[in-house]
Amino acid sequence: MLWGVSGPLFLLDYVSAVAVALAIAVAVRELTGARARGAEPDPVELAYLTDRAGLACQVGMAALHRAGVVRPGELATLTVDGPPPVRSPHLVRALHAALRRPQTWAGVLADPQVGRALRRLVARLLRDGWLLTPAQRRRVALGTLPLFAVAAVGLTRIVDSAVEGRDAGGPASVVGLLLCCVATALGGWWLSEVPETGAAARRLLRRLRRRHAELDPQRRPAWSEHGTDELLTAMALYGPRPLLAVAPRLGALVGIDADRTRPDPQRTLARR
Repeated sequence: MLWGVSGPLFLLDYVSAVAVALAIAVAVRELTGARARGAEPDPVELAYLTDRAGLACQVGMAALHRAGVVRPGELATLTVDGPPPVRSPHLVRALHAALRRPQTWAGVLADPQVGRALRRLVARLLRDGWLLTPAQRRRVALGTLPLFAVAAVGLTRIVDSAVEGRDAGGPASVVGLLLCCVATALGGWWLSEVPETGAAARRLLRRLRRRHAELDPQRRPAWSEHGTDELLTAMALYGPRPLLAVAPRLGALVGIDADRTRPDPQRTLARR
């Protein structure tokens, strides 16, 4: 059987195999997308890396607000009454163009120009290695197969022992092996959920959060003492709460949920 070894010895070998399989899965995950090229992402692109299209558009609206060109209208609409900021990112200009006539936030997000700007942003992040390509994401998913294979071996030993009446060890060994199999399968399932962001992007976000820790909304910074760049950076790294603090009505109109204003660091799986 899988055989020919005692229950405690098999369990020890099984745990060793799990450690190797886990190391493979984590290594593939951390090495895929480990290098990026090109310029460091701007705040709008950082926002996309943090919490995808919704946060990127909210950061773009914050840029328009700081430039003094966006204002709330009637019936929960938004509009602009001036030119976009000089040297604005393409998404900010697209949002400005969408608001040349009053629009609800849902209408802004559905605007074709905004959609094209988002696709252009994603293409740039993919090209420079900040987002993973479909091939890279498949590679990360395949890296978890050894974990499922090891779990299958453990379950096969338990089932074979039960069906054939063979000795798989004492109750403690059998229960321990069963728990290890379940934990291995769950670990493989969790790791098979592949992030969109590459390892380089995750490192960048961690580094910038350490560098700009004073902008964390939990520290209650005085936004009146900070400029536009700091406000946009804070939103890009920590979520849209700063916009609620400086412009509550605008924040509500652009869909910021006061009960969920900080992106989960593990929300690397979100897809547009």
